[in-house]
Amino acid sequence: MLKMRNLLFVSVIVCVFLTMTVVAQNESADNASANLATSKITSPPVGKTAGESRRTGADPVDDRVELREYLFTDTNEVLPYAVFVSSKIKKDEKAPLVLALHGFSGNHGTFMRSQCVEEAEKNGYIMVGAMGYSPSGPFGMNFSMGGRGRGTGAGRRGAMPGTRGGTPNNMPAPGGMLQPTPAGRGGAMAGGRGMGRGMGMGGPQIGGTKETDSAKVAVLSEKDAMNVLEMARKEFNIDDNRIYLMGHSMGGGGALHMGEKYADIWAGVAGLAPAAFGFTWTEESKLKNVPLFITVGDADTLVTGSKQLYDQLKELGFKVEYKSMPGLDHGGIIGGAMPDVFKFFNDNIKK
Repeated sequence: MLKMRNLLFVSVIVCVFLTMTVVAQNESADNASANLATSKITSPPVGKTAGESRRTGADPVDDRVELREYLFTDTNEVLPYAVFVSSKIKKDEKAPLVLALHGFSGNHGTFMRSQCVEEAEKNGYIMVGAMGYSPSGPFGMNFSMGGRGRGTGAGRRGAMPGTRGGTPNNMPAPGGMLQPTPAGRGGAMAGGRGMGRGMGMGGPQIGGTKETDSAKVAVLSEKDAMNVLEMARKEFNIDDNRIYLMGHSMGGGGALHMGEKYADIWAGVAGLAPAAFGFTWTEESKLKNVPLFITVGDADTLVTGSKQLYDQLKELGFKVEYKSMPGLDHGGIIGGAMPDVFKFFNDNIKK
């Protein structure tokens, strides 16, 4: 009798869990449909081959990219996002999808430069770029500018390697801007063009402006990114076993945060010079079971703890790969790492 009661109890728990999962999935689909209904094209593709005749802020945007906007109901603001669909995509075949997260002061077009788009085109991907609410939106990560940041990429056992007081070297005091460093070897190759342009600095202000509290912006930033992801999944015939996440610098840290929080979604996560804040990595972390690729340029003087982060995650049993990219600085890694990033994506498909 006791055994039967226990079996019944377990069955009820399973049923409740499955019901909650279905409800959550239906709610997500409904939200995606509602957001997609407000989406409109602000700039259609202007060419069928590589070219950068447009910009979002200071970031060059490939001519094959479609620029859009939608109503972000949390603040009742219109937020931009970017969509690229490879010419190899067929409507009756499921396609792989990449969600791209920009670094500090970047925007939805940061990963839409020709070097990135060319790899998505060649490998047959759909790629979407999220605004993340604002240029400083950290995609849910506890991102702190200045000495008050908490221990980060290397886990709570200490501050992130290559940081001072939990904050990456050269980071300014709160409210300041990232300070450009010399372009170095990355400035003249692999899309580096100097750190300022690689980071999306300069140009007109874009994104949300109503919310300025940093903690609330972090939450809104993550929600905007997930909205963009779910709109793409709703609109296109997406292969759920090939959904990937990548981010640069602050967005690299955001990719680690969202990779951990939504681990069941991703077939792989790529962090390009990730500036990771507020993480505690353990053997129980959900991201441990998601293939992870960390890469950084050997001329990067802004974020210098990527190798130590890799070493720690490897020691904990994470499925993590690491590559140092010769000649690339903090901005140059965005375009320069793309062949390796898409190879990593191609090599990792959920089973």
